[in-house]
Amino acid sequence: MRPFVIVGAGGLGRELLGWIADCGPDTRQRFRVASFISEWKDAGSTCHGIPICHPDEWNGPTPRFVMGLSDPVEKKRLALSLQARGWEPETFIHDSAAVGLAPKIGAGTVICPRCCISTDCEIGEHVLINSASGVGHDAIVGPYSSLLGAVSINGNVKVGEGVLFGAGSMVYPGKKIGDWAKIGLGSVVLRNVPDRAVMFGNPAQRIDA
Repeated sequence: MRPFVIVGAGGLGRELLGWIADCGPDTRQRFRVASFISEWKDAGSTCHGIPICHPDEWNGPTPRFVMGLSDPVEKKRLALSLQARGWEPETFIHDSAAVGLAPKIGAGTVICPRCCISTDCEIGEHVLINSASGVGHDAIVGPYSSLLGAVSINGNVKVGEGVLFGAGSMVYPGKKIGDWAKIGLGSVVLRNVPDRAVMFGNPAQRIDA
């Protein structure tokens, strides 16, 4: 099996290391972390005993990886760059996550502790679903999106590419969230959201216009 690495040694990357350690032996073995990969930290340093390596200085076998980054723009840039080198995106689902019937989950997606992924939903590549978040039945979450904790995406919601959801935000069933939109901390979305809009409040209002 190819070695496994976490891209990013910041807060989310370190959380991922802990969540892997919290899983059972089969999951821990599959996701035994060989290295953190970072463009921003010096090669040769370590994080919780794990070496940190710049992607240009990785000299082992071509690795599997997950993105330990929450920013959708940086996540897409780096993921595409690493995949162009032949690195293989890996999907991590914490042992405590509840996953319903027949979901489609894209390569590189990270599903964290106590999440609920419901029946017949579709989650794109390199999506982050942080702790205690839920994706309802028949919902679609576009690639590179990030749900930052206790986010509720209700049934039949359609989320575009690269959407960032602040912790505790919610989307009413059946609504559409445009590409690269941002939903603020604790916001409640009751209507469709245009591409690249920034929304905040309860009910959420556009604040970038």
